[in-house]
Amino acid sequence: MTSVINEVLEAVIGLMNATNPFATVTRGALPTGEGLVCEIGPSIPEEVYLDKNAYIPLDVTLNGKHKNLKTVSDAMNGIHSALTRARSYPASERWQIVDISNQNLPQLIGREENNDWLLASALTVNFYWKGD
Repeated sequence: MTSVINEVLEAVIGLMNATNPFATVTRGALPTGEGLVCEIGPSIPEEVYLDKNAYIPLDVTLNGKHKNLKTVSDAMNGIHSALTRARSYPASERWQIVDISNQNLPQLIGREENNDWLLASALTVNFYWKGD
């Protein structure tokens, strides 16, 4: 069975890909070529209830790389805008995303030797873990 955390992250990646960025958002490290990746950052439950359900702000990083700075910036800013301005979010029997907020907007972190631009950002995915 997939963990709740991974289910929530996969749902968020689905929302990101629904914005039709220049590349499919995947998990893990940036590829050698152009791409967008998403992964879980340091997170802890904010509230744990007596029934062991929990409210969790899940920190999620989004990193991008592209030869054209405007292309990667537009894609990442578009993802941030779409996710933080949404009026409804995915849910399952085990979890429900309550809100997604900006933690760090896309920012330039460097340029590779091949002149690909590197940008990094972070979102907070607030979700309710309904328990198992």
